[in-house]
Amino acid sequence: MVYPYKMPRLKPEDGREESKQSRQEDPATSGSLNESSELPAKYTETPAAFSKFLVDKIFKSADLGLIEASYAKASWAKHCTAFNCIEKFELAKKLKCNWPIKLEEICEFTSWALKEKELKPSTVKSYLSSLKIIHGLANVEYLGSHPVISAMLRGAENLAMYNNKGYTGRKVITLALLKLIGHQIAVSNWCADSKITVWGACVVAFFGSFRFGELLPKKSYAHCNDETLLWNDIKFRKDGSVLIHIKIDKSRNVNGSYVDIFEFPNKNCCAVRTLKKMRDLKFKLGSPIFQFDNGKNICSAQLNSILYNLLRPIIGEAAAQITGHSFRAGLPSALANNPNMANDKDIKSWGRWSSDSYLLYTKLKLKQKRALFEKIISVLKE
Repeated sequence: MVYPYKMPRLKPEDGREESKQSRQEDPATSGSLNESSELPAKYTETPAAFSKFLVDKIFKSADLGLIEASYAKASWAKHCTAFNCIEKFELAKKLKCNWPIKLEEICEFTSWALKEKELKPSTVKSYLSSLKIIHGLANVEYLGSHPVISAMLRGAENLAMYNNKGYTGRKVITLALLKLIGHQIAVSNWCADSKITVWGACVVAFFGSFRFGELLPKKSYAHCNDETLLWNDIKFRKDGSVLIHIKIDKSRNVNGSYVDIFEFPNKNCCAVRTLKKMRDLKFKLGSPIFQFDNGKNICSAQLNSILYNLLRPIIGEAAAQITGHSFRAGLPSALANNPNMANDKDIKSWGRWSSDSYLLYTKLKLKQKRALFEKIISVLKE
């Protein structure tokens, strides 16, 4: 057994019965079996209206495919969504925006998105940032960088503080929470292959501080070899460690990045032991590591849903705050929680961060802040 053994009976929240957990649908067989088997493109499929706009506005000699490929997929998808949002705004207000979009129209769009569409201020700010980039690509001046737009967004953020008091942000996966996930998998009625595949994705993501997108395909029945972790990309070393090659990482390093996974003393929570067990049971050269025996892949959205369904009977709606990035934050947060044992350089190195963005992931800061305050006390005493 490579996931935690069954724990003592846990007390579910909100009066839910623990037995409900055993009725959860097996992820290998849940969902539609008719999903397209076409291999996904390496880059986001640009909506036809956006493509036409870019072709009309950008110099005809520019290669749209190369321009698209210059952005991260998530960034390009955000630009597409922002453009689609402008189209919805035009439809709702029965008007047609000319490019460059007038300041008055950007103000009206911002108000519509915040108040009528009820989008979060951060979402609207992101869309406006995309509109600025689209204006630049179209070689026209962007007029939305104006104090009145900033004031509207800041006002919406201030008002949102009164409406979202219950939101506490994304939770971090701790070792205890990882064990709880393993327990819930162990007591489920899934087949053995589903249990080890889902558990493998979780324990590897935790001990490698991975993004789910670095490990998992985008679709359930298709994968892109360049973006998915395959059995070809993993090396079992003689010293007991495992080397994982991420072919295309977020930083777009030419050779990708390499992540070392080491043995953990608690064998039931050991990523190396789990990967070796998976290798013995389901190794297939050229196939995704986290693929069920029936050929279905775990994708990020499905794994987030699986985690919610596993944890909700125990921790209630707080389970909605557990996502793929909760695993990436796990070990860096544990290190930050013990400032006497690790420093910022250690945290950045383990999480493969090249900037101070790691600070966004180190959620468990109480001990770190206390240690800093002890230094402040020492300074004041002098």
